[in-house]
Amino acid sequence: MPHTTRARRRAVQNLLPKPEQQAWWFVKHLLRTSLQDTRSLLLTWTQTRQTETLHQARVAWRRQKSLLKFYRPLLPEPPHRHNDALQTLWHLTGQLRNLDVALECTLPAWRQAHPDAGTHEWAGLVQQLHQDRQLARHDLAKEIARPRTTARFQQLRTWMKRLDSVTLKVRRKSFEKWAQHRLRRLHRKIKSQRHPFTPERQHRCRILLKQERHALESLLASHPDKKRRARLKRNRKKQIAWGHDQDMQTALNLIEGLGHCPELTKAWRASM
Repeated sequence: MPHTTRARRRAVQNLLPKPEQQAWWFVKHLLRTSLQDTRSLLLTWTQTRQTETLHQARVAWRRQKSLLKFYRPLLPEPPHRHNDALQTLWHLTGQLRNLDVALECTLPAWRQAHPDAGTHEWAGLVQQLHQDRQLARHDLAKEIARPRTTARFQQLRTWMKRLDSVTLKVRRKSFEKWAQHRLRRLHRKIKSQRHPFTPERQHRCRILLKQERHALESLLASHPDKKRRARLKRNRKKQIAWGHDQDMQTALNLIEGLGHCPELTKAWRASM
């Protein structure tokens, strides 16, 4: 009888998923849900035109892309047909997102802080950007409805079903060591973008930070870790700080792109 409890404990441990299996399950789950969320949120947006819905669709798709990149060595080759369809879609969501943020957040906040700057140019600027946003919404809705866009999402869903038959294989090292190596490699890429710190490099650095954030979140979902959680917290703080700078630069690009707001352009540059 004394060995009965020990045998039962060993049997329960054998039934529990190994860390690698648990991590692999979470990766597959996150890949599927991020794809489903992207598609469903985009379809919802076509009905509501709500800014936050489009933002959440972009977050879901960024998570999908980041996870595919981080775990690429462990995944089967994804289909490439109709790749251009989602690239076009992603580009259009980015254009519209820039206009949404500028019109609803960046421009009103700046106007409140600089009420006397370019007063005679302001109404024309806002009117033109609203017109541009209407056109961007129309173009995006049309692209979402295209058969090639639907076909691409279906291809990815079919590909993800294959993941159930794929066994996680990490050569010569444990999954934990493999993941740590991938995180170090990603962190080196982030550091390489910091000097010289131009707006373009800052933008690329933010994209890499988002990739790191989604990778950390996926790893923490299956294995809580204090160091990674602290790193994720630092990551989010940097993203918020640099996000404000990026929004200011994007708004400036929109103002300059119109070509008829010299006073606002000068005042905006001075405020940066």
